[in-house]
Amino acid sequence: MLLQAYGVAGVLSLLIIPVSAKGWFGSEPDPLAAVFAIVLASPWGLPLLGMLPGNSPWLAGILLAACMSFNLMLGIWLLRWLRRRAERSKDRAG
Repeated sequence: MLLQAYGVAGVLSLLIIPVSAKGWFGSEPDPLAAVFAIVLASPWGLPLLGMLPGNSPWLAGILLAACMSFNLMLGIWLLRWLRRRAERSKDRAG
């Protein structure tokens, strides 16, 4: 459930960037709109954003989405590994 919330927060943070930067829906433009997405893409997002050539917002958005996806996949893998480990220890004990 926590990973689902992380995925929803990631998608929403990516959607907030153009809405806030362009001032859509009557919101004031905010230059710090990407902060939420950068935090959710941690620890990979910030170092990789520093290595981007040029100043492309599309490339930065794709990179942030990829970092969030990697974090999500890493979390899924970790939970599956923990579940298999618990099942193996249960089988040995029982």
